[in-house]
Amino acid sequence: MYKKVILIIAVIVMMSVNVFAADTYGGYNFPVDIDINGCFVKCVQKPIIIEGTTYIPLRAFSDAIGGVIGWDENEDAATMKKGEHSFVFYPGKDYCLADGEKKDYSAIYYEELTFIPVRAVSELMGYNVEWDDFYLTVKITAPDVVVATECIDSSYTYEDILYLGKIIFIEGRYQPFETKLGIAGTIVNRVKSYQFPNTVKEVILDTKWGVQFPPAHTDKINNIPSNECIIAAKCALGGVNNIGNSLYFIDVKSAPKSWAHKNRTYYTTLHDMAFYE
Repeated sequence: MYKKVILIIAVIVMMSVNVFAADTYGGYNFPVDIDINGCFVKCVQKPIIIEGTTYIPLRAFSDAIGGVIGWDENEDAATMKKGEHSFVFYPGKDYCLADGEKKDYSAIYYEELTFIPVRAVSELMGYNVEWDDFYLTVKITAPDVVVATECIDSSYTYEDILYLGKIIFIEGRYQPFETKLGIAGTIVNRVKSYQFPNTVKEVILDTKWGVQFPPAHTDKINNIPSNECIIAAKCALGGVNNIGNSLYFIDVKSAPKSWAHKNRTYYTTLHDMAFYE
């Protein structure tokens, strides 16, 4: 009898809590960005996609557009005001209030933060919203907004995404996703290291200690990277790391003959690539 009561309570609790799973690729959250007037929005938790809808933390969006947020304890609801617009979000319910009208857009509670559907809210405010399928970015044009410096994510740029995608495509076009991610992580590690230049493009085209990536100095650099290469690039730029502090990757067949194999610490092998710190 006791076990049955516990089971019933557990089922009730599970039914009362909304569980959301972000869309993933290769086991990692799909790497989406929000761009407002040409600036990536800085978020404590990165934006997510759930069943095709992009969500952004409410505070990050509000701060970026110059809004004011609050919490209505009586309604258990988050609020946001910007100019003449006002919103009331009820995490877990299938609607919100926009300028006093009930709308079929819901906020969600994810990773202990309130997330809102960025396209729906932006369009209700009269902003133009487009999806950039190449850069995997929601681009918002908001004429009444000047994004404050502290709200801009300047950790990477469109050029970084493009060139990181290019080198992944050149070096690992036919490799599994984990290997593509490893290649991307190696470049990101080099950008962070004092031994190499401090931008993705400069690292890829670096010739200080000899040509680092010979194919990048051919017409191959003009190839358009695949969607999977861009996803791997954005995952790595967003902090996903599966190769530790590795600074070098070598085809496993030639690795034993390489300078890295003889002079650097081996870290791991991902399919056809060996990685060295």
